[in-house]
Amino acid sequence: MRLITGMHRSGTSLVARLFFEGGADLGDPETFYRADRWNPDGYYEQPDIHAINMPLINGPFGKLAYFWLPTTDRILRRASRRADQIRETAQKYAGRVVKETRFCLTLPAWLEHGASIDRIIVCLRDPIDVAASLRKRNHITTALGLRLWRVHNERLLTHVADIPHWFVYYPNLLEESAFLRETGAAFHFFGYDPPSSQVVAMYEKCVNTRSCHTGAPTVSYPGRVDSIWRELMRKHAAQFGGTGSDAVEPGEESGLSQNGSRG
Repeated sequence: MRLITGMHRSGTSLVARLFFEGGADLGDPETFYRADRWNPDGYYEQPDIHAINMPLINGPFGKLAYFWLPTTDRILRRASRRADQIRETAQKYAGRVVKETRFCLTLPAWLEHGASIDRIIVCLRDPIDVAASLRKRNHITTALGLRLWRVHNERLLTHVADIPHWFVYYPNLLEESAFLRETGAAFHFFGYDPPSSQVVAMYEKCVNTRSCHTGAPTVSYPGRVDSIWRELMRKHAAQFGGTGSDAVEPGEESGLSQNGSRG
């Protein structure tokens, strides 16, 4: 599987839609999770992935679990009771693109039970924008939204360390001048190379800047949120030859060569 993940409200649905429009196999479109007021263009997620990830996180507490997320060890214990379901579902989606935010927390459980994860795209959005979106959607405090952002990204950074991964910065998808480079690099990373003209057409078709709220003023984040966000931004910049020393793909340098291959 090739995963699209990242913290909730970080542009994963838009990225998944772009891959779908570009011809990637995300499974049967007829079974995509339904669109709603929060994602009127759709989520591009499959319910049988939800059927595993949601119970691993929620346990007996339902959505209340998000006030105190389970540890990775607890998620692994819950996963042991779903080992066959995980193996069967991973096999069903082998070679396909799968989008789901909850892999930030559940990825170790899938790996432990035989899922083959080839590559991962991680979607990034400014923590304060994520917190504001969660406050509007879920009626939670900004402090809780920032804590959830921290936990999801902190764990994901650990979980993807040994898997080739690529960072996509959501605000760049909303800016026409940055869209082609950001999207083209992500497509190439997953093994797709649509012509530039097709990628440009996707911007016109898929990006609705009126419904995408971002670009919050500069704020001071709590210590660990700030350090994780700086690390993520360094890694994103390093992919394009900017300031940053962390290679995001084990065994290879960051950045794209002139012919579009990994340098």
